[in-house]
This record gives sequence, structure tokens and C-alpha cells, in this order.
Amino acid sequence: MFHKGEIPFVRLLIPLILGISFGWFLPKPIVLQWGIISLVFILVAFSLLLIFYKRASLYIYPWILGVMVHVFLFLVGYFLCLKVDERGDPKYFTADADALVLQITNEPKSNGLNMRLQAEVVQCLKNKTFYQTKGKLMVTLKMDSIRPFHLMYGDLLLAPAKFNEVDPPFNPAEFDFKNHLANRQIYHQAFINQQQVIVLKRNAEISIMSFALKLRKKLVDKFYTYLPNKEVAALASALILGYRTDLSKEVLHTYSQTGTMHVLAVSGMHVGIVFLVLSFLLKPLSKNPNTKLLGAILMILSIWFYALITGFSPSVCRAATMLSFVVLGKAFGKSQNTYNLLAISAFFLLLYYPLYLFDVSFQLSYLAVIGLVYLHPKIYQMLFLKNKLFDCIWSYSALSIAAQLATFPISIYYFHQFPLYFLLSNLLIVLPVTLLMYLGIAFLLVPFAILLKPLGLILNGIILFTNIGLQYIQKLPFASLGGMWMSSWQCVLMYTMIICFTWLCMEANKKAFFAFMGLMIVWSFSITYQVIQNQNRHELIFYSLRKNTAIAHIFQGKGTLVTDISSTNKTVDFSIQPTLSSKGACLDKRVSLSDSACSSIYKVYSNFMQFGNFK
Repeated sequence: MFHKGEIPFVRLLIPLILGISFGWFLPKPIVLQWGIISLVFILVAFSLLLIFYKRASLYIYPWILGVMVHVFLFLVGYFLCLKVDERGDPKYFTADADALVLQITNEPKSNGLNMRLQAEVVQCLKNKTFYQTKGKLMVTLKMDSIRPFHLMYGDLLLAPAKFNEVDPPFNPAEFDFKNHLANRQIYHQAFINQQQVIVLKRNAEISIMSFALKLRKKLVDKFYTYLPNKEVAALASALILGYRTDLSKEVLHTYSQTGTMHVLAVSGMHVGIVFLVLSFLLKPLSKNPNTKLLGAILMILSIWFYALITGFSPSVCRAATMLSFVVLGKAFGKSQNTYNLLAISAFFLLLYYPLYLFDVSFQLSYLAVIGLVYLHPKIYQMLFLKNKLFDCIWSYSALSIAAQLATFPISIYYFHQFPLYFLLSNLLIVLPVTLLMYLGIAFLLVPFAILLKPLGLILNGIILFTNIGLQYIQKLPFASLGGMWMSSWQCVLMYTMIICFTWLCMEANKKAFFAFMGLMIVWSFSITYQVIQNQNRHELIFYSLRKNTAIAHIFQGKGTLVTDISSTNKTVDFSIQPTLSSKGACLDKRVSLSDSACSSIYKVYSNFMQFGNFK
């Protein structure tokens, strides 16, 4: 399976990824024109070497052509990454304008008070003259409570040219919203009142995406019409169509704490079930040699249509690309290598949009599938069960363990928590979610109200049962370990340990043993150093907040917070708690600014505070 002839795209993917990484972390060390010249030079040289391959006896030195291909792909990745950044384009919009013409490029999200949307700046107005521009802008509209806007994908708006660069995080360990938006090539944001905006044209762009989003909205409305519980309807929309706008924070928190968040993000599992449904429906076409190719084309179009109406998330695109190659391979009777298929899908997705590489869902999706493909068979073979039911349960358990092993280091790195009962919660939802997908697809396809009402009641019951089960698991002791912080190099070290441990289990030789033990020692030292550092920490932090004041005193793993923020304010979770967690401190004492408090290490009065030697 790992012979280089079987996985050519795995080999080609590596230089492309290196080139994209180089372009992202070390931008523009090479002038663009020189880069294009070097690409052309390599192509010409490669073509000449192919022409004179036999005459020059190049088969003696096969590495020459290999090096050229790898350098070429490295440069392709590098310049694709640079090209995605529109800020260097002369047409990129600037603040030197009176107004901006914006075209909405996503589905606007509203909470009743504000509406957030992404827009392309297609034109600028200066001195009563319009001129073409490009660039993306994040817009937050303060809604009119009496006559709020109803905006959709493709609408054209005229808005004042009042925008700022996206702010970096102002406090330690705070979520980096600037970097998050930069991955989508958004570097500026605007906060505008609804009264300052004019709708120039509704649905200005007639496109496949516009049609798909309208269709998805109709399908979502169908759930709300026939499912009696509105929260359940919101969950059904998320589970089947990837529409997460109406999900409550409580539901998101429950699925996050139980390690089942992947169910709400339409992923490869959902596309796989759609694939199985389509395989059943198109089976007559696949049996006939004359209609086999037609069936394959219909299946690929249907898979991509489902990917379209679910929003083209990286996980769905990965699954759709992979399955497209699987379907084509079967149609033409070609053998397939799973690792090569994975690499092909990643290769073409990165060519289309290089910054997918830094998307969290893209990374988690590919790591999970690699874990499933490589680790699942090995874990499953560790235990043999004669009983078919127990064997089925063990097979899915092995599947869940394999996915968690492959993704938990990067999950901790990004989300700083680990669900301890992930195995129990995933076993609980596997059957309900599978039933939901089959019934949900049938529900969306059936046009008759007489059938939709009982189907809606069944869907409602299954989702309620799933939610009750997950809420019970969430309330169990130590359901989720929070406050887990890992540096980037520790994340890499953890993955290296997993690879060495797998090597040790597979071959059980001395090299694997010593490599794993050496990494374990390095890991133990790093964790010990971190714990000692946190225990000896004595810091005073003044938070940068827009409307409030907060001062944190960290001493020997305990934190004292002096603030005028209420405990229910989301600022605590967003700006304050991450700092304490990242420094290994728990919130021991909370003091209001208007109160007085005193202990052996601090004194707080109305106009005087002392923390240790800080006054």
C-alpha cells in the first residue's frame, strides 16, 4: 500500500504543501516576476530533458527529473499562496473613497440586534464616479428594531467607506479573530447602522451558489413546518443540510463537550450516506455496461449538488472529491489506492484554494480519514469477537478510537479540551444519526404532506432521544477535560509519538522502542517544565477590554480577578478565562471593583490595590 508507485500523488502533495506553507509564513522573499520566470524555466528544462531522455541516458539519474518536479510544485504552491492575497493588487479597495458597492458573498447571519455578513467590494464611489475594485470585507450591521433588513446572498449594497483593519487579539490566549479571517482573505471589517446602507439590487448575481442557498432555505423551512419542536428543527437542519445559524449555544456546548461536534458539521460520514443512497437508486444503471458511465456521471453530479447545498465545507469537498474519483475508477474498472485518493483530493483542493491548508476543519477532516484508513483495521484486529452484535459494536468503537487518536493532539491545540466519554457518546449517536440521515433525505424528497407529518414526528423523536442521551453523558463526572493548552511544537511532538507508538505495535523492534521512549522522555520533561513554570508564576495582568475593567493576579496556580464584569458576561469566557487556563491557573477568588478584600497575598480597596509587591 505504501509503495511509491502506488501513491504518486502523496509524493506530489508534499512539495505543494511546503510551498504553500513557505508562502504563508514567509511571504514575498522572492519578487513575483522572478518566480514566474523560474517556473517557465523549469517547465522548458523539464520538457527538453524528456525529449532527450534516452539520448542523454537520463534513466541512469532518475532523481534529476524528480527534483525538478518537486521544485516546480514547491514554487506553484508558493506563488498560489501569494496570488490569493489580493492586497497587493492595484484594484484592492482603500479608504480613499466616499462609498463602497458591496456584493454579499455568504448567507447573512442575524441575532435580532446585529447582522453579520461577508461581502466583495466590487466598486468604489469617489467624487460621484464609480470605479472597479476587489477585496473582501466583513460587515456588521446594527439592525433597525422596527424595520429590519432581510438580506440574501448576491444582494448589492451601497455603504459608507468606513472600515478598519481587523483587530489582533488584545489579551493573552484570546481567540485570534484576525488570523481566522485572514485564512478567508478578509483583512478589514466595518460596523455600520442599517440606516446608512442602501440596497441597490436584490439577487444581483444569478449563480449556482445563489440557487443552492435558496433551495437550502426552502428545505430548512420544510423542517420548521413539519417538526413540532423548533430546536429539533434547527438540529435537523444542521445534521442533514449543514445549516447551523439557528442552533443554540446550549446545543453546541453539549455536542462539543461529548465529542460529537463532527455530527453537526456536515462531513464525510454524511456524504458517505448520500453516496450509499445514490448507489441503491442508481444500481440498475451500474449493472448495464452501456449505462454504467451515465450512472457514474449522475452520481458525481448528485454528490456535488449535495456538497453545494451544504455550503462547500472543506470536509464535504474532500469527501466529494474522493468519492468522485472512486466512482470514476469503478466506472472504468481501475484499481484504487485509498491514500492516493486522499492525496488527489487534497492536491486539487489546495490548487483551487491554497489557504484550505490552514483551515481547522480541513486539517481535522484529513487527519480523521487517515486515522480511519490506517489505524482502524489494526485496532479492530486486536480483539476477535464471535458474536455479530458485539463484533459490530467493537468495529465502530475501533473506528471512533482511530479517529480520536489521529485528531486529539490538534483538537487540544485548537480547542483546549478533550471529551473523556467520546466512545460512549459516539456509540450512542451512530444508529440515530444514520437513521436521521436516511429518514431526513426521504423527508426532503417526499412532496406529500400526508407522509411528511408522520416522518416529521419520527425525526423529532429520534433527535430528542439523541439530545437527552448526550445531555446525560455531558453531566457525568469529568465528562470533558478543559483548560488543556499545548504549544505547536508539543503538538508535533505528540503526533511523532503516536507514529512511533504505531510503529512499535506493528514491528516491535528496538529502533521503534527507543524512538518512542526517547520521545516520551522529551514529552515528560516538557510537561514537567510547564508545570513548574506555572507553579512559580507570579503575574499581574491588566486586560484590554472595550467597556469594562479587569485585573488578574496569578500566584502559584491560583488566580484572583478584580473586575466590574458580571459572571454571566461572555467577555469572561472569551477574554479572561483563556488567559488563566493557558497559564495553568484556576480562578480562586473574584472581587468586584466596588468591594474591599484582603488576604495574605493581596489587598483591594476603593482606590488602592496591592498584589504581592505590585501596588
